[in-house]
Amino acid sequence: MNRSFANACSAVLGIFILARGAVGWLPAGPWSPSGYQCGSYYLFLPLDRTHSCTAEAAFGEGARVTHRLEFAPFRREKFTVDERGYRNLQANGKPRIILFGSSFSLGLALNDEDTLSAQLSRQLGYTMYNASDVLSHSLTSEPISRAAKSVNMDRGWVLLEILNRAPYNWAPSSPETPRRRMQRQLTDAAASLQSVERRVKNPYAVTRVSVMLNMHLENDVLLPNPESYLFPEEVLINGRHILLYSDDKNFFRKPADPGLTSEAVVRLRDDLAHHGLKLAVMLLPTGYSVYYPFLRDLPGRDTGGAYMGSLQDQLNSAGVPVYNCLPLLRDAAASELKQGRLIYWPDDAHWNPRGVEVVAAALAPWLRSLTDAVQ
Repeated sequence: MNRSFANACSAVLGIFILARGAVGWLPAGPWSPSGYQCGSYYLFLPLDRTHSCTAEAAFGEGARVTHRLEFAPFRREKFTVDERGYRNLQANGKPRIILFGSSFSLGLALNDEDTLSAQLSRQLGYTMYNASDVLSHSLTSEPISRAAKSVNMDRGWVLLEILNRAPYNWAPSSPETPRRRMQRQLTDAAASLQSVERRVKNPYAVTRVSVMLNMHLENDVLLPNPESYLFPEEVLINGRHILLYSDDKNFFRKPADPGLTSEAVVRLRDDLAHHGLKLAVMLLPTGYSVYYPFLRDLPGRDTGGAYMGSLQDQLNSAGVPVYNCLPLLRDAAASELKQGRLIYWPDDAHWNPRGVEVVAAALAPWLRSLTDAVQ
């Protein structure tokens, strides 16, 4: 197809979709803007105030970037942000644990009731406050201590999720100078600009329409799809086809020195102690790490598993309470595969409610022993 003609078609289609989507006229369904993840709207937390998003036919990032909707088990997704700007449901008393981690702990691709913090709060019988965000592999006590202060938690535990996708580094906190305060206020102001979208009939029209444009235009027919490589297709030993995130595969094959992350965690532990907070660590595997033993074509040795085991040993030696979720999740994955089920989404990098349920059931007694010991 002639390039100029393709561009002209793209422009016409784009104007049509934007015009209709901006006023909320697009029908619901997997090919409409309302069919993408709510959580992907939130580039960083905390946001400015309480609000929520609901997607009636949500699907994963892998299905979006590859345009392979046949992998998508469409699901309803509600994403609620509390009055402090973090993803939490109604608190059951004063929090005793703060959860801080990646998009897995935040609960991307999950309904509010299925997030790790929500499931653990129900099992523990007290509130775990979710202060997770999605962007950084730099560990610092400042956002954690600020969240603790906002919920009047002057002592207690922090559960830190370490995801085996990249090494973590230490970013020491410093007192909030006038310049740092201004920078934080500018960041908060940028977040508050997102609230403007609530004033239109379809508050997530802009985000959803951008997804719609990508899936309809960059389809290797009108325009090339520059992101299709991000989620290669893999085949499991039972013949099930799934999409796995390429970054997870790359880090599994060539992991970093676990000492880098271990050192950063220990320094965070020591810094949090000045704020009256104790640190425990959950080592969380990616979908590629979990399903590696069940791939039809094994590419090599289990380097990702060895990395997580070594990191666990180093943290134990440093006196940091740590729970390695990889053996647990691999056992659960094997059991569920026999029933034709998965514990991570087949169209996304994240775990599904069953995967979270398995981890929550195992973490609850471990966390209870930690929190009861300091009462």
